[in-house]
Amino acid sequence: MIDDKFKSLEKIIRNYMRKNRIPGFSISIFQEEEIIYSKGFGARDLENFLPMTPHTLIGIGSITKSITAFGIMKLIEDGKIKLEDSVSKYLNFAPFNSHQDITIEHMLSHSTGIPAADAGLSSLYYIFDDYTRVYPATNYDDFIAHIADPEDYIIFKPGEKFFYNNDMYTCLGFIISQNTGSDYAKFIRKEILEPLEMNRAVFSKKDFENDPLNDKITGYLTKTQDGIAVPKKNPVPLYEYLNAPGGLYVSTEEMMNYTQCLLQKGIYKGQRLLSEHSIQELWTPRISSPYGFGENPQYCLGWVKDKTYLSTEIVHHGGGLGTSCAHYALIPDRRIGVMVGQNSCIVNSSIIVRAVLSILLDLDPMQEVEELRLQHLIDEIEGNYKSSHDLYNMKVALKKGVLMADIEVDDGPMSYPILLKDLNNLDFMICGTLPPIKQNIRFIRNPKSKKVEFAAFDRYLYRKI
Repeated sequence: MIDDKFKSLEKIIRNYMRKNRIPGFSISIFQEEEIIYSKGFGARDLENFLPMTPHTLIGIGSITKSITAFGIMKLIEDGKIKLEDSVSKYLNFAPFNSHQDITIEHMLSHSTGIPAADAGLSSLYYIFDDYTRVYPATNYDDFIAHIADPEDYIIFKPGEKFFYNNDMYTCLGFIISQNTGSDYAKFIRKEILEPLEMNRAVFSKKDFENDPLNDKITGYLTKTQDGIAVPKKNPVPLYEYLNAPGGLYVSTEEMMNYTQCLLQKGIYKGQRLLSEHSIQELWTPRISSPYGFGENPQYCLGWVKDKTYLSTEIVHHGGGLGTSCAHYALIPDRRIGVMVGQNSCIVNSSIIVRAVLSILLDLDPMQEVEELRLQHLIDEIEGNYKSSHDLYNMKVALKKGVLMADIEVDDGPMSYPILLKDLNNLDFMICGTLPPIKQNIRFIRNPKSKKVEFAAFDRYLYRKI
């Protein structure tokens, strides 16, 4: 039975990769007490025909934030810091010394009220050959000056507004270093990665290049070629100020050790790394967030919590570094964990995580995962249509992620984005017009074949050719 489930999952993954031109994909699934599925698809290196495996090191981006938060909780348990401490107690520079009501808890939950200034992302721009944004942020003094300068943009009080802010996590890394006498990466390795036997996980370029298995991704950046998003080989980013917010490279299978620890409420192979209370603190909602699967997702401490998606509670986080992206999700009550990663960021990998969770909960992913359902519908309606006597044409196509309708009528041609309005009736509304066009485009299935055969708009009926 479980094998049949994985066969359906593998078909979804292959179709997802083909549709989005993803070079390689890795997935590992944990349930109850063990890894129940772990596999690689496609290539970790296209040019050298090297396969992606569940042991391939992949940049997991912002999933690293959960590990940074884990590290902060260890310092709290050691009595070195407190969640409610003012950040200014540890970082005596603006904007913290001028906003002393900002706490470590606010930083962990992106609720400082400080909008992103992206000091730590400068390295990504340059390694991706993007010099449209050049600014000094490559050393400590430049970094703190960059986040301090736009103080007039801080118009919200802590806790009032969710601003996802990578630089706040870099600053949490500074706090870890200050309170341990060790740099962030060394502390995380000693206190978390080594006890979890995540021995190949790395932060530095040197360690990445010297991986003992030589099983690591070649990164592929998304570029546009002839109007199509395609992967293009590019160096992967490895940079000190990205470490705490998103710098870890790890295999999906090693992440199952972390999964086991979290699902066992802080214990891994008999060793307690964190208290059950601290694990629950990590998963306690702090502020509403736009990043989630269902209605009203909440940001916790390095985690997002969805309380209603698939009628269960899910904690999760995604991450992207341009040349790789990943998603990680747990259903603690069901003792389920899923980790996926890919060496391209053309599309959000959470699609596959949600498909996996649906399958494990005996639900139909084609119904539960909106993107899969919509992609199937788009595949059905895309194409060319003609009115009677071949007088007028209609073309429906996905262009740069936007579904477009190019329509000819008696008043001439028009081209507009269209948006699903009613799935049951296959009604699409026309967007972006002033005054608004009130007529919808309705696609009509052949009652026998069940395939889309017609499109009705205004006074015309177009047949698919």
